[in-house]
Amino acid sequence: MIWVAGEIVPDKALGISVLDRTFEHGLGLFETLRTWNGHPTLLDRHLARLKRSAAELRLPLDPAALPDADAVAALVRASGIEGDAMLRITMSGGLSETAGAVVWMRAAPLPPPLREGVVRVEGYWPVLADDLLARHKALNYWNRRLAYEQARAEGFDEMLSISPDRKVWEGSRTNLFVVFGPLLSTPRADGPLVPGVMRSVVLEWAKRLGLEVGEGELGPDGLRMAHEAFLTNAVRGIIPIAHLVGHRLPAPGPWTKRLWEDILPWLASGGRTP
Repeated sequence: MIWVAGEIVPDKALGISVLDRTFEHGLGLFETLRTWNGHPTLLDRHLARLKRSAAELRLPLDPAALPDADAVAALVRASGIEGDAMLRITMSGGLSETAGAVVWMRAAPLPPPLREGVVRVEGYWPVLADDLLARHKALNYWNRRLAYEQARAEGFDEMLSISPDRKVWEGSRTNLFVVFGPLLSTPRADGPLVPGVMRSVVLEWAKRLGLEVGEGELGPDGLRMAHEAFLTNAVRGIIPIAHLVGHRLPAPGPWTKRLWEDILPWLASGGRTP
């Protein structure tokens, strides 16, 4: 089942013209999120990012076509999913720059937990510092998909992007955080990376907890000096890193654990102000 145009229908009922620019030129956007204890806690943040990307990429998004929390709840029920669910909101490229985009949402069970609760990160995939699409959840996902598949084929869980100036930016589907003593560091949001929704949550909570936060530049040499590190994404939240490009780390490290222990109840409460 999918949600589209305010209705829940079988997925086969989705109708998109063959002239849609999704098929013609690979245009379109998507957001992936989940419910936490039944709450789509971060839905508004995901929709805000979708709107920003559509505006910057000149895609014809009608805000009235976007789902709300009631639509999420109805779709999860209609899909027969017990417990929390993963959600994907997709926007087609539209028939032109001004009209015709189709928005739909599907639900699926959450992926199984990580086998050991940690990940191993190894290797780099190239990205240009001025790559426009690197900053958006674009349907043109080949670079990220190939990087992820390469990491898995080599026995690892994730790979990091690196620009020609030897700056490290993100994972294929994750944001990167590294702890150096009292400093929590993450690549700056105006670089060639998707500024993740969970990334923003972590930055907010780190400041609340009194951790020094830095958004700047990270290089391969700096990663080898990390005391602890973790990845973030909207489905798994905070993901401790046990192996970071040849460097073994405690996982979860003390700050990684502290952040997740504080953020998780907030997510499960629907985002109530602590």
